[in-house]
Amino acid sequence: MGDFTAGLFEAKDHGFETVILADRDGNITEGPGFNVFALKGKTVVTPDAGVLHGITRRTALELCQAAGLATAERNLPIDELMQADEVFLSSSGGGIMPVSQIGERVFSNGRAGPVASRLRRDYFALLQDPNYRTPVSY
Repeated sequence: MGDFTAGLFEAKDHGFETVILADRDGNITEGPGFNVFALKGKTVVTPDAGVLHGITRRTALELCQAAGLATAERNLPIDELMQADEVFLSSSGGGIMPVSQIGERVFSNGRAGPVASRLRRDYFALLQDPNYRTPVSY
């Protein structure tokens, strides 16, 4: 059984929606179909190893920079993730998704954080921009 499958079964058994995997050194990698981002102060950190370096991840980083946030692609230890001010995910199907809780750790008083919420709005506004769309005739 794959790591994501086993992780998902374990998460569901404990009442959680999904799983975020870590490497053997205790650094966050990714979840099944999503990348992970941690905001601390004005800096957003996302793992650079053991992850898919996809277009939505890249777009999330670009939106962070456009919002005046510093970005870092590097190891993200579990402890650092859990101490973040806000956490959000990115996926091609969901765009930018704020996280309100990981395990017992509640972020932003159990709601979507203001920065992640803004990034989510910016992401979906970008999808409506004709400069980023290619009409398909069929």
